[in-house]
Amino acid sequence: MNSYKKIDLKSWSRASLYQFYRQFEAPCYNISVKLDGSKIFEYAKKHNYSFFLIVLYAILRATNEVSQIKQRVIDGEAIEFNNVAAMTPIMTDQEIFCQAWCDYFASFEEFKANAEPIIADARNNISNVPQNYSENFICASCSPWLHFESISQAELNFQDSIPILAWGKMKDNLIPISVKFNHCFVDGLHAARFFDSIEKFFANPELLV
Repeated sequence: MNSYKKIDLKSWSRASLYQFYRQFEAPCYNISVKLDGSKIFEYAKKHNYSFFLIVLYAILRATNEVSQIKQRVIDGEAIEFNNVAAMTPIMTDQEIFCQAWCDYFASFEEFKANAEPIIADARNNISNVPQNYSENFICASCSPWLHFESISQAELNFQDSIPILAWGKMKDNLIPISVKFNHCFVDGLHAARFFDSIEKFFANPELLV
């Protein structure tokens, strides 16, 4: 399991807000934005990269830049993972999806080398998701058929602290992105930092490599 640290509620400045939102039956909320994807698209085309893969990595890099996006509730305790992976559904020939677990790496080249065979297996309905996986991941799915305005996410339970993200079809250079956050950890400021980080990588894709 990925390493993590327990958050000390006695010294945590957010402790009262965390405890407040923990009482909510449904503490999660969704935010949808549209970001300019023209530069990362052209970069992927120029270097013969998978557009899907480099966008997924930009999202994962942004995830690991914002502490609050890596925080979870594990066994009733607030924790923060050192880093998180991406779990992403891959379409198979049968038009169903198979989950692929893509670990985080510090550069796109490392990520790409690791993720490409995993995604190829998922297309053949072979999943690499660990049997006893923890919550050290973000759900990130692509819906390339839709340029949506907003989207709501499926819930395993209303207390889920794993962020669930979807991005859609690029239209007029804009990529729609919608994320479900848990308010126990993520406020509007933290969500804005997350989207700002994605926007930075979309505008400067060379930073990913």
